[in-house]
Amino acid sequence: MKDLYSILGIQKSSNDSDIKKAYKKLAFQYHPDKNQSKDAEAKFKDISEAYEVLLNPDKRRIYDNFGYDAISGDIPPINPLDLFQSLFNVDFAGLGESMNSNIFVFSDLSSLPFGSLQNKLRYNLELTLEELYHGSQKEFQVQHMTQKGVKSTKYIINVKKGSKNGDNIVVKEGGNYIPELNITEDLVIQVIEKDHSKYKRKGNDLFIEEQITLCEALCGLELTIDHLTGPLQVKISDIVKPNQMFQVFGKGMPIKHEGKSLTDGDGKDDYGDLIIDLQIQFPYSLGDKQKGYLKKILVQLERNKKDGQLVQAYFYKDKEDVVKEMINEEEEGMGCIQQ
Repeated sequence: MKDLYSILGIQKSSNDSDIKKAYKKLAFQYHPDKNQSKDAEAKFKDISEAYEVLLNPDKRRIYDNFGYDAISGDIPPINPLDLFQSLFNVDFAGLGESMNSNIFVFSDLSSLPFGSLQNKLRYNLELTLEELYHGSQKEFQVQHMTQKGVKSTKYIINVKKGSKNGDNIVVKEGGNYIPELNITEDLVIQVIEKDHSKYKRKGNDLFIEEQITLCEALCGLELTIDHLTGPLQVKISDIVKPNQMFQVFGKGMPIKHEGKSLTDGDGKDDYGDLIIDLQIQFPYSLGDKQKGYLKKILVQLERNKKDGQLVQAYFYKDKEDVVKEMINEEEEGMGCIQQ
């Protein structure tokens, strides 16, 4: 069972002033950005929890009478770093003119330990889908507080291909100097993916919508997709049904493996898939002859179904000739079922 008084190193008779003094001393000592020992983070959490309970008269009374178990379920989740900042007013807003400039190059994306993204200096790095597909190098400047005042530092960031919206690039000690702790915090650069005019990204897959005619849906088609790598030829031979999606394997986004290269061991990159949402455009009108052609085909298809015959065999045999005749009926205004 936790002894909150022992955690802060105070007596049960200690007053609010004693609690605040003890917390301040220990919080500075075990702050995770200053103390790199393995147990610093856990101790910092315990110190913050003890302070939160003992400085609250109601919680302290329950704890004194019934112990830690009586109040542990009622303690709301707290962020120790938020508590630390609120008490000591560590704030670096309102940076002024730059004093000098340095250049640093960073390339790695990494996850951070507990609370370390809180209260960090942040920079939103906007990137196009093309830049995220191919990888890119971006250059920008960030103003931050140092021991000597405000400095403007130039960063050159290598963004790995396959990076995603929300990924964090961490620049060690690239943020603001905290005089109370005598440390320089990290700079957190967050990847922001810009909207694309044609593509939508879902995970490692790319989605694109393509309009096709009814003639193409029935007779097959060849699409030229404006892919992120250049023109991509896609051939579809099967009949396209309404709202059907066509999957092209390996033509999505590069897959970024954390802590590993993009290759899967055979020297080739891993990629998601390209998903083509095929939207069929139906004709505005049909002439009498065209209706007759279509009716003849559809009636025969229904007969073949009843007879147990292969429906597609008949349809593929005649459909192209029939559609060609329909195209030639210019006075009827169909034109391969164009709009």
